[in-house]
Amino acid sequence: MENNVSDKLNSKWSEWQPMPEPKNCRKINAPAKSGLYQIRNKESNELILFGIGKQCQKRMKSLYPKPFGTGTRNNECKRKYVLDNWEKLEYRTRETDTRGEAKTIEDCLKAKKNHLFNT
Repeated sequence: MENNVSDKLNSKWSEWQPMPEPKNCRKINAPAKSGLYQIRNKESNELILFGIGKQCQKRMKSLYPKPFGTGTRNNECKRKYVLDNWEKLEYRTRETDTRGEAKTIEDCLKAKKNHLFNT
């Protein structure tokens, strides 16, 4: 079972891509359906945050505060961090067949406790 979880954590991720500037965040390249995203600092390789969404691309657009991003979030500190640091950040995504599969992988990432924002 442990190898299966490890395989899911490490396979099928996209290449790391630069975070778009705030005015272009609506063009973020992510799965339109269920999936995960992970963000890191490209200079230090520090893992910053991760998340899932039934519409991963839409969820990622909400990482930027208005007027740039879309949707609502209850975590202004994450949105402010992304806005203040977008030039140093990069992201990768992973499409999943179901939200349940995305949640399983997210739970594994969360258990590692190695992200600045581990929620």
